[in-house]
Amino acid sequence: MQVIFSNRAYLAILSETSEKIKTETGGVFLGCYENGNWYVIEAIDPGPKSIFQVAYFEYDKNYTEHLINKLVQMYKAKLTLIGLWHRHPGSFDEFSSTDNGTNTEYAKLSPNGAVSVLVNVDPKFRITPYHVSMPLKYTKITYKVGDDLIPEHLLQLKNAEKSLEYINGYSNKPNVKPSFEKPKVDFIRLLEGIKDKLQRVTLSQEDYNFEEAENYRDFLIDSLLDDINYFTETRKLALNIEQNKGVLCLSHKGADNVVTKVYFMYIARDKQIVFSRGDNVCYLYTPGLFAGLLKDYVPADVSFKSGLLNALGIGKDKQGVQT
Repeated sequence: MQVIFSNRAYLAILSETSEKIKTETGGVFLGCYENGNWYVIEAIDPGPKSIFQVAYFEYDKNYTEHLINKLVQMYKAKLTLIGLWHRHPGSFDEFSSTDNGTNTEYAKLSPNGAVSVLVNVDPKFRITPYHVSMPLKYTKITYKVGDDLIPEHLLQLKNAEKSLEYINGYSNKPNVKPSFEKPKVDFIRLLEGIKDKLQRVTLSQEDYNFEEAENYRDFLIDSLLDDINYFTETRKLALNIEQNKGVLCLSHKGADNVVTKVYFMYIARDKQIVFSRGDNVCYLYTPGLFAGLLKDYVPADVSFKSGLLNALGIGKDKQGVQT
């Protein structure tokens, strides 16, 4: 087992260390665990509101979460939060009790544990990587630096064309109504076709922090981009898109002028996106979810009314009363 840093990630550590040469500092790692190696693709700086002291350091959590959400959208591979690094004063290259708590949180994020790297300048720069496993255990591991040591697919960025199509189609032509072919199916019937494959989640009222969700507006639209393109380009649906107080709404006027609305929101505490039709039933959303589930789906020839009543669990009880 070893850690392999991309050139960019390693340079980011050096840059942050030199900028805060008189105090502690640190950052977090985006990458993946593959074939026994930890690949660090991005090393994110701790943020402007971090606390930097000679023997103490604290991350700007809101900033790092924001930047993580931005960067993961740029890569084709599914990068995740795999660890962190921070500088210790002098030659002290062991973890404090505070570090133990932080490392435990990161190690719990994955069954493979996490990477935690200590940086020292005593008097020359050196780093000491550890693998953190649960129950809390530290194992020193080696490291290497170089893009040539990283599988090519982990460094590939997404194609910009999809983003350009979305920008040009929605932002640059606000007064021009796009021309759509007559759809073969309503939005509601597409949702009906996958309702049994969706993962339901249980949320309490306290989970709906609209003020916090507002900070993730850009992340939310970026996450939905592939599915929005799928519905509009592949399924030929004229979707309306609205954002308000951190909630993104996709709506579609189908047969008999019935409007179907689906609401999306980022729950920062759980680091996940959920969606609902406005009732108390919520489902987990991941980028490309609808395009993936509907790829080979051909709607049955049923009435729109039937589809509306049954979509996402809506139906009639035994007395014929809508539930």
